[in-house]
Amino acid sequence: MSSQTFLVGTGVNRIYACRLTSDGQFELLNETKSGKGSTWLLPRDDLLYVVNEHDDKIETFTIDDRNQGKLTLKNTISSIGDTPCALEFDPSGKWLLVSNYGDKGVANIVSLPLNDAKYPDEKGAQITAIEGDGPHPTRQKHSYCHHAIFHDNYLYVVDLGSDTLSTYRFDATTGKLDLVGDRVKTEAGAGPRHILFHPTKPLAFVCNELNSTANVFSVDSSSGQLHHLQTIGTRQDKDQNSIQENYTAELQFTPDGKYLLVSNRGDENLVIFNMNVDAEKEVLNVKEHLDCHDSIQENYTAELQFTPDGKYLLVSNRGDENLVIFNMNVDAEKEVLNVKEHLDCHGSFTRYFMFDPTKKFLLVANQKSNNLVCFSYNYDNGTYTFVSQLDNIESPQHIVFLNDPSL
Repeated sequence: MSSQTFLVGTGVNRIYACRLTSDGQFELLNETKSGKGSTWLLPRDDLLYVVNEHDDKIETFTIDDRNQGKLTLKNTISSIGDTPCALEFDPSGKWLLVSNYGDKGVANIVSLPLNDAKYPDEKGAQITAIEGDGPHPTRQKHSYCHHAIFHDNYLYVVDLGSDTLSTYRFDATTGKLDLVGDRVKTEAGAGPRHILFHPTKPLAFVCNELNSTANVFSVDSSSGQLHHLQTIGTRQDKDQNSIQENYTAELQFTPDGKYLLVSNRGDENLVIFNMNVDAEKEVLNVKEHLDCHDSIQENYTAELQFTPDGKYLLVSNRGDENLVIFNMNVDAEKEVLNVKEHLDCHGSFTRYFMFDPTKKFLLVANQKSNNLVCFSYNYDNGTYTFVSQLDNIESPQHIVFLNDPSL
């Protein structure tokens, strides 16, 4: 692939079209006027759906030229709430779901039906609100719906204001949501922002904006419920007691699935976590088998004991005539993540980042320094090398590639 075209959503009234070359260089192609705050972009087929975070609108553009990133505005409707911040299609493709953050007080999840032209329609919309608040005096006065995403036929809603994660069944006929079980509470004042599901394991990861932590949850496939496994900080040790404010924003897996990345806005870095996605199952692993110098054909376990130092568990095998000696990690179920390193973002307030469709490059959008940064990713050792930077991109906050085969 010689070059790739991508769009950049912003905190202002424009969408940038840019090109990424095969060697990781940037080129600005053009700009399209939008409503104010195009902070979330969602392409499907030849349409682009865009939030207007500061105008409380949802825009629909046609994608007229994927190579040049040229767009034409076709439709604008109310988000039926305020401060829309995320978009998601339901699995049937008949509904567009809007997460309204509610900065001015009206936070909700809105299901908008798509008409024959595939434009969202206010008529027939379904509205779901979440009650609650949190201890933060200014950021948690009420519910703040930040993210909604489908996974395995359930809809998961992340609410920063009430410190909750909610699981819903979605009715594709009516667009209505039905809460499954109880809402899961994060640590008080954590401010959960975004959720990400592992592609092959029953695990979910959440970044918490207000207390700079990440959570790991197991996912019950039969009920869709989340169960807490681990909470881990995202900041470096030297920054833990700093007066510098920090807010997590985005989380993504590396393409090889080895690491989880979370952006720190304030500390201006990405924390890179090692991932042991089977950790919750690996409390024990075999160290060795100790021969008991006897033999019969069948085998039956009989007794188990800890070693005096508490490091190992011994179990007798009657038949194989040995003691199996297990290494023990009694906290393994809580240690899915551990910090590998922190990567300098070469800018300020990283709102979003993603890997390109070739999976060779990591792109970072730095909101306050108005720049995009490209790193190459080394699959052998999980390291990153700075490649290029594009300045004068005003308030970049989201990125989508127009050549992504998953779209």
